[in-house]
Amino acid sequence: MAVERPAENAERAADGTIRHPLNHAALYSREEDSMVLVTMGRRWGRFRPNGAWIEGPLFEADPEMCLWVSSPRPKDHHRLSRILEISAER
Repeated sequence: MAVERPAENAERAADGTIRHPLNHAALYSREEDSMVLVTMGRRWGRFRPNGAWIEGPLFEADPEMCLWVSSPRPKDHHRLSRILEISAER
């Protein structure tokens, strides 16, 4: 089954996307059926809520982040309502 490659624009990484607290290049977002899309620059991967790889050139993801992002929450939950812009220079 061929699946489209995720778009690489700011619209794709809007609501429900968060940055990994230790790897600021990794963006985690929830998709249909509680699957998680992880993007790191041009690389991406789809994962199950337990962090198991489904497809894409990115093979590893933080299983705790996948579980957290895939959990159902109100749409306007304060932790998922925007991308957290944190400088990588700490």
